[in-house]
Order: sequence, then C-alpha cells, then structure tokens
Amino acid sequence: MPSVSQQLWCRLIAAVVVALSAGCDSGPSDSAFITACLEEGERGANKMMRREMGVKGEDFCKCGAREARTALSPVARQAMVLGMQGKKAEAHAIGEKLSEKDQEAFMKGAMDIFGKCAGKMR
Repeated sequence: MPSVSQQLWCRLIAAVVVALSAGCDSGPSDSAFITACLEEGERGANKMMRREMGVKGEDFCKCGAREARTALSPVARQAMVLGMQGKKAEAHAIGEKLSEKDQEAFMKGAMDIFGKCAGKMR
C-alpha cells in the first residue's frame, strides 16, 4: 500500500493534469475550421456568393481560421464550425448558452472576420 505522501503526490499530479487539460481547450483547430469552411463554401448560395465576390476558398478559410482564433472565444468558434458543417441545431444550442455579451461579440466577430477575409480576396 502506498504511503500517505505517495497518495498525496499522486493526487496532486492528477489535479495538475486535469487543470492543464481543462485549460488546453482552445476550441476547434484551425484545420477543423478550414475544412468546415471549405465544405460550406461548396454548397448552394455560399458557392455562388464566393464566385461572384471573387473569393478564393482556401485563402478565405485560412484567413477566417486565423481571425476567428483572435476574435472569438473557443465556444463561439465551436458554434461557428458546427454551423459551417450544417449542424445548425447544435450550433444554435451552444449559442443559446452564451451570455448576451458573448452573443454580441460572436456576431460582431463573425462580421469582422468576413469583412477582413473577403475584402483581402478581391
């Protein structure tokens, strides 16, 4: 049987690992964002809009991932990725849990991202 100090040491290590794991949740990766963005850009109105605006999909999506990482919280980025994947109900459920301030930041961030990234691609 481990000694009391060994048990405390193991618990301390376990607590640190859990805390670090929780702190590492930075939302979806840039590659997940880019993949979802590219897939969304190939559907219906999005495809037509990008073509009419002269937006290059991969450049736009890479820019969007970069901007989203700085403009949005991890939870908001997750909602955005789910929305781009066509999982509207899941995205909406996450959005409803955001505070009013975070919802406003999400909408402003989404518009800023589009403006910055679509504007660069013309």
